[in-house]
Amino acid sequence: MQVNRESAPQGLSEFGAGAGLTVTEDARRRQIIDATVETVAELGYRRTSFARIVERAGLSSTRMVSYHFANKSELMAATLGAIIDKRDAFVTARLESETAEQDLRKLLLGHLRAELAFLAGHPRESTALVEIGAHAESDGVSAQVVQAVQVGRFERQLGQGIRAGVFRELDPRVTALAMRQAVDGVTLRLRHEPDLDVEAYGRELAELFDRAIRAD
Repeated sequence: MQVNRESAPQGLSEFGAGAGLTVTEDARRRQIIDATVETVAELGYRRTSFARIVERAGLSSTRMVSYHFANKSELMAATLGAIIDKRDAFVTARLESETAEQDLRKLLLGHLRAELAFLAGHPRESTALVEIGAHAESDGVSAQVVQAVQVGRFERQLGQGIRAGVFRELDPRVTALAMRQAVDGVTLRLRHEPDLDVEAYGRELAELFDRAIRAD
């Protein structure tokens, strides 16, 4: 069965798009977001502040951040959107290079492996994504947006597969959460085991979840 690919969750794209900005403003905004990723990955969400980001970006004043982002929650939402855009582009390219036939089962398991490949190649973005997802809601980032980032795409793919009879009857939310936690767990493990064979890890996880969800 063919399935349409999904883009980043609604609510993220407007923060990262830079619509209506001059070239200079857009470049500055991206510079700030890049510095935010680096700061969150190194110091953690709670220790990240405008002052720390300014220091990382080499800017002269926190006013240069507040000009583009009214507060921390707005900046984190934009950073979240930028990471998701980058991850989705990577996952889409990876899936297209692996197989032209995207049935629901292959798409879901390929997506899982592709996310693991992304975090291996982009450890700072992956660490920042976990940190923001875990803490941002308490600072005003939409719970709906955070939830969509964490499990929404897996949950929708599982729901499609159940309706099509490809996957057994199961709770899509529970299984999606298990898949997300498995991916995030690799992010944390890589901090201590940078030589971890993520490709092999991804194959094992895909086989594990395949056995758990398939209908036959």
